[in-house]
Amino acid sequence: MNSLCLHTGAATVTREQLAATTTPTGTNTWTPIPHHQLLERIVGTLEANHLTITEQSHALAKDGNRYFGLLQVANGNNPLDFGVVIGIRNSHDKTFPAGLAVGAKVFVCDNLSFSAEIVLARKHTVNINRDLPQLISRAMGQLADHRYQQVARFASY
Repeated sequence: MNSLCLHTGAATVTREQLAATTTPTGTNTWTPIPHHQLLERIVGTLEANHLTITEQSHALAKDGNRYFGLLQVANGNNPLDFGVVIGIRNSHDKTFPAGLAVGAKVFVCDNLSFSAEIVLARKHTVNINRDLPQLISRAMGQLADHRYQQVARFASY
């Protein structure tokens, strides 16, 4: 699996530690979402689409205000051939929007680098909780397309 690049102070955590992170109170224009809630919505969408997570890693930085995660997803055919990775990031300090990065090669770093074949993000504004399910569903739709293209590419090799 691609690994988290942690070199500016982030530390790996368990999902339980992630869930214990405190989310600050929002303002009229800024609505932070709990890190674990973002992760749970993504995991729930994967499960609803019959996708299996085979590996995962999570990290927190800046006193729990920044979250970085990676989920390795089985390809559905032969998991030994290749996999798809989902990168996740979220902030409680207004540094960056909630984001998803999907692809065969995903780079998530605590220096704020965040790249993949597909990258989607949503600012922490008032309607983030309304829009987040659509953002995740759109990423999963693009994930399905990406997996299909990978299968076709590998079959042609």
